[in-house]
Amino acid sequence: MDARQHQEHFTHRLSLFLSGMIFLLLLVMLLAGRQETSEIVIRIVGAFLVVAFLYWFLTRKARRRSVLRKQPFPAEWETILQREVPFYQSLDELEKARFREEVRIFLSEKRITGIQTSVDDTVRVLVAASAIIPIFGFPGWEWDQISEVLLYPTTFNDQYEIGRTGDEDILGMVGSGAMSRMMILSKPDLLQGFRKPQDRKNVGIHEFAHLLDKSDGAVDGVPSVGLSQSAVVPWMKLVHREMDKMRSHHSDINPYGLKSEAEFFAVASEYFFENPDKMRRKHPELYTMLEKVFRQDPQSRMKNALLTMVVPNSRGLGRNAPCPCGSGKKYKHCCLAN
Repeated sequence: MDARQHQEHFTHRLSLFLSGMIFLLLLVMLLAGRQETSEIVIRIVGAFLVVAFLYWFLTRKARRRSVLRKQPFPAEWETILQREVPFYQSLDELEKARFREEVRIFLSEKRITGIQTSVDDTVRVLVAASAIIPIFGFPGWEWDQISEVLLYPTTFNDQYEIGRTGDEDILGMVGSGAMSRMMILSKPDLLQGFRKPQDRKNVGIHEFAHLLDKSDGAVDGVPSVGLSQSAVVPWMKLVHREMDKMRSHHSDINPYGLKSEAEFFAVASEYFFENPDKMRRKHPELYTMLEKVFRQDPQSRMKNALLTMVVPNSRGLGRNAPCPCGSGKKYKHCCLAN
């Protein structure tokens, strides 16, 4: 039983206990009065219905997920993960099973809506993968901040308008105001983010990194969920040093990160997950800090996956699988060839 199932099991037992206690309390209160027998029966039935509704309401998510777990994972979704998501390829079998469960839960509880564009299984699975990759080090994480992801056919401006120019072309955005529980992603850029990991850009991971940053109430580049209070100052000092390098053109981090500390965190997150080997070599201090933030070490995981692949008769990736190093090439033309 994983962390999420433990949490759901605890919620189920707590709901049952609370419902039972409320029912007993109501029963004692009813019997203590001086009502006629028929009135007592009516009140007891009413109390039972109230408690039954309370129990149903508190456990509906856990019960729905329990049914979902008994269903086989769609074969076409597995094919998409194997073909499009190098991060998934680098996981061991137990981790893959957990990743698949997270994909299924996300897609069953969040709406994926196309605006003037179609949404197929590939797009839906890649949106879910974007959500799961940054929080995979936090088993049982709940994306309660979001209920819907909108897919646009192209970039948009700051008024959410498609095909109209603004100060900049926006690839993705975490909504605010009336759209605070929504995220918008450019569909072409979402697809390219997974198909060209060597460019260290992935708008899905970028926006979910913003949402992770926002989990403490502010999008400020300080992801407190993964940073202890004592680590906040060292983190910000590191961020500003890296931004200084970017200004002097001595860094390969996406210059979009110079807009703010929040954007720096998001573009660094893209780099961390898209090409962890290169980040560890070129930015070891930043890599180590992000390893603590996300509670993940994708470079070591990728290395272990590569070692598994070269073992004869292993259950690792095949020669034609996407190389988990993030190059975007097939394994036989990338790390195997080397």
